[in-house]
Amino acid sequence: MLTLQEVTLKLVTLIALTNATRVQTLKFLSVDCMEKLRDEFVFHLDVLLKQSRPGYKNPDVKLRAFPPDRRLCVYTVLKEYIKRTKILRVHTKQLLISYIKPHKAVTCSTISRWIKVVLQKSGIDTRQFSAHSVRSAAMSKAKLYNVSLADIMSKAGWTNVNTFATFYNKRIINSNSFDVNVLNN
Repeated sequence: MLTLQEVTLKLVTLIALTNATRVQTLKFLSVDCMEKLRDEFVFHLDVLLKQSRPGYKNPDVKLRAFPPDRRLCVYTVLKEYIKRTKILRVHTKQLLISYIKPHKAVTCSTISRWIKVVLQKSGIDTRQFSAHSVRSAAMSKAKLYNVSLADIMSKAGWTNVNTFATFYNKRIINSNSFDVNVLNN
């Protein structure tokens, strides 16, 4: 059985990989704005994020089940995380809390550090790649496997294709290494 620290690191990284979200978005996931469905969790974001403007409705963050491999299933990991943190979540409704006492809501810096730990454990050079690199890697990998540009832009919350082309369409280095290592560790 995984420790709370391991479940937390796994959850944060799986959310980052499967949703290509910014760390700030991860920080604002709230158990109060969470809806549990049969095969997915849906988080409704009711805060102003970096990329949003007044009057803009942020897209929901959907964490879908991945039946082919429960070890890589963000839905399964989230269920376990919620079960384990329920009694620890005293004064916050923020989903992500520290796995170290006093188990308070975490900052964007902490979430970035957690992702960086997983990258390091996966053999990724963290001098070259940061927590935000996961966003680029996930989107570039999706494009490599012919996910439509419309779907990628929708997931990222973009309206301009040039944003993807300029900042996120990166060359995949050892295409089998990144996602396999991140998900296996």
